[in-house]
Amino acid sequence: MRMSHTMPKGSRKKFIVVGQGGREHALSHALSLSPGAEVLVSPGNPGMDDGGLHFLESFPDDPKEASERIAAQKPDVVIVGPEKPLVAGLVDCLQARSVPVVGPTAEAARIEGSKLFAKEIMRQSGIPTAEFSEVTTVDEIRTLVRKWGYPLVLKEDGLAQGKGVWVMKTEDDLKEVLDRYFDREGKKPTTGRIYAEKGLSGPEVSYIVMTDGERFLPFPTARDFKRIGDGDTGPNTGGMGALTPVPGWTAKDDESARTVIERCLWGLRKNGTPFRGFLYAGLMKTPSGIMVLEFNARFGDPEAQVLVPQVGDSFSELMEGLAKGSLPSGHDFKGKPTVGVVLASPGYPEKPVTGGKILGIDKVRALDGVTLYSAGIAISPGGGKTDLVSSGGRVLTVSAEGDTLSAARQLAYSAMGLLHLPGGRFRTDIALSESLEHR
Repeated sequence: MRMSHTMPKGSRKKFIVVGQGGREHALSHALSLSPGAEVLVSPGNPGMDDGGLHFLESFPDDPKEASERIAAQKPDVVIVGPEKPLVAGLVDCLQARSVPVVGPTAEAARIEGSKLFAKEIMRQSGIPTAEFSEVTTVDEIRTLVRKWGYPLVLKEDGLAQGKGVWVMKTEDDLKEVLDRYFDREGKKPTTGRIYAEKGLSGPEVSYIVMTDGERFLPFPTARDFKRIGDGDTGPNTGGMGALTPVPGWTAKDDESARTVIERCLWGLRKNGTPFRGFLYAGLMKTPSGIMVLEFNARFGDPEAQVLVPQVGDSFSELMEGLAKGSLPSGHDFKGKPTVGVVLASPGYPEKPVTGGKILGIDKVRALDGVTLYSAGIAISPGGGKTDLVSSGGRVLTVSAEGDTLSAARQLAYSAMGLLHLPGGRFRTDIALSESLEHR
């Protein structure tokens, strides 16, 4: 059953956030802290229902139909959170209706929707990245192994929600991937286009900016933890936790990262696909300098849950300027060390088992310095609004701030200890000093 609230009177600005996960909860929660902001989420999820947000029915997948329904709400600003509607062209359709929107057009969103397109933009713009080659046969991959050695990385060209990446470190890894992607004759990929790239080594950094296509404003650095298990073991997930700021990030590193963003925006403009919205650069600090692993066309998740709170109560002003193509010239972020830990359903990421009852949410919400961001949560069939159960792979993120990363980490895990989901799983080493040293 869809949640509904009586709209507050006298609201000066109406914001609509499209999406339903932890990222969208972070975006909408930050907007709700701005005086005079009326924030609607579509579709959202019941775990977001803390009294500060309003909810709309889910919009159709067809971007034209969705834009019609959104425009009927007469919003001042729309923020499109997930990558799928961006790649599908929702922003294009909203712009055609003169609706102010934060997010790239479908052509610009190809920077995420097609990794091969992103690689070409990087090559044309002089952005440092790993050597790569599109592959269509097993023999081609084995030739690259002989040329580059291990590790070798195989990536699917299209959207894969953070899971279409395979890192091969041994012959056994290679065999597993080849069996997954190619037919018995070793020729035809079982999915769409794929490519291989030379493996890189070094700590990873999420460098996310808001941009109007010309100017950009970087958020503090962040790091996410993709693997399901402690010590970066097991399969990739959508993200099991995040931290900010990244230890060891230098002024020289930041200069290199800014150059990457400048060149990417230049390359997209030159391509006739200027980018407006949140641009995500997945970077790696290698022995030879900063290298780009990937670009995304939207805010990272769970990075949003630790970065968006850094903005403070002026998030709505930034988003209004961004939607109108005129990003404010500067902003002082709080810069508070923050750690986010994700609680996932049992069986995630392969076969999540949902429907488990979630206990302790009110206790966590009462803690100072802690914010709970809801992702895969639903109301129990026949239950009331407080009878919450898991409805997706990633259920929620506990985000905690402190004077140091260590203090933030301790508070995040103390809060996680108040929650209970039968069989739920979370990593115990997010922001642990040992884990930072080896990334």
